[in-house]
Amino acid sequence: MKRIIILLLLIYGLNISIYSQEKDSIIYIFPDKIEQKLYEQMKELIYTDGYDFEFYLQTLDINKFRLTYSYYKKQSFSYWGNNTNRFILIKNKMYPLILDYDSLFSTSKPEKVGEYGDREGFILRSSFIYEGYNITFDKTGKCLSESWGIYKKKETVK
Repeated sequence: MKRIIILLLLIYGLNISIYSQEKDSIIYIFPDKIEQKLYEQMKELIYTDGYDFEFYLQTLDINKFRLTYSYYKKQSFSYWGNNTNRFILIKNKMYPLILDYDSLFSTSKPEKVGEYGDREGFILRSSFIYEGYNITFDKTGKCLSESWGIYKKKETVK
């Protein structure tokens, strides 16, 4: 009986945790054409054990955006991917989304931000180099360009 109660409490606790994460998250839903192109590029790796995805969104101008994804081994630690509350929805799954502003105005060392009025020089800034699949598009979903960086399709990951 004790085991059943403990098991039920555990399940209840997990459900609250999962609900809380979704409730506190910002979910980005891109135009259908863009979501479909991303999924087509990702689908070979999605079903390969040991890989995860992280997305980076850049605003190029008021009507032009670039989405890049990188994939990495699940055991790898990604500070930004693990600490974001923004996610991109692709098919039925959410993936971490990092914005270009994260590299400009945030830090991966929140304990080292200096004192009020004297922060510059103390803050550790980061730059992101995402060299996976890139898609540039406008806000209507029109694909303007596609390319691959140094991370190639699945054939080179094997």
